[in-house]
Amino acid sequence: MAVKRLGCLHGHHSNIRYLEEGLDHEAFSCLHFVDPGAIHWLTRAAASEEARQVQAKLRGQLEWIAGCGVDAIVMTCTNYIAALSPLEQALEATGGIPVIAIDEPWFDELLKLGDEAVVAFTNPATVEGTMERLRAHAKLQGREFKSQTAVSAPGCFEMLLQGREAAYAEQVEAFLLGLIQRSSAPVAAAQLSMTDAAARAEAASGARVLSPMQALRSRLERLR
Repeated sequence: MAVKRLGCLHGHHSNIRYLEEGLDHEAFSCLHFVDPGAIHWLTRAAASEEARQVQAKLRGQLEWIAGCGVDAIVMTCTNYIAALSPLEQALEATGGIPVIAIDEPWFDELLKLGDEAVVAFTNPATVEGTMERLRAHAKLQGREFKSQTAVSAPGCFEMLLQGREAAYAEQVEAFLLGLIQRSSAPVAAAQLSMTDAAARAEAASGARVLSPMQALRSRLERLR
């Protein structure tokens, strides 16, 4: 069986590890592209003209990745995904090479958990875009999905951007455990950067905490 080559577009270098550690290397190899500057642009892109500049930049990156001989492209940054939503923009840029937004497999798995969930974020800038896409995804399936959102304490996501990954994971784990204790609904971690903390919160509580990496593995099996 030939190894499938994935082009992975990240908003932060820390996301590389999750793909490298979480995928079967006998089935997939990864070519990584990182542009943390786009996150800062998206955070400040209140003006429509600035938003269009970021969209054009991201489409250019996808076109560049598509030219590297990849079998599929994985977008791991929820900010990027929301900026290019609907993802027809992404498919136009890649000339038909499949584009997997990391939140879409996660949406599918989330809907399997039942009719409601608490969706946890550390980056407040990505809440609106992700939840809008989740509601649209549920509607396409004829579902009335009830979701609550929860955002970690201010400054948590900045720890990640500053390279304080251990402190970030520790704070996110405590955040998720608190949500599990207070809610009767399932808790889901919305961002790839929350993967380690979600696994630790699962182990500590015995409750499932759905993360995007779990769902992505299932989706990639279709490419094999």
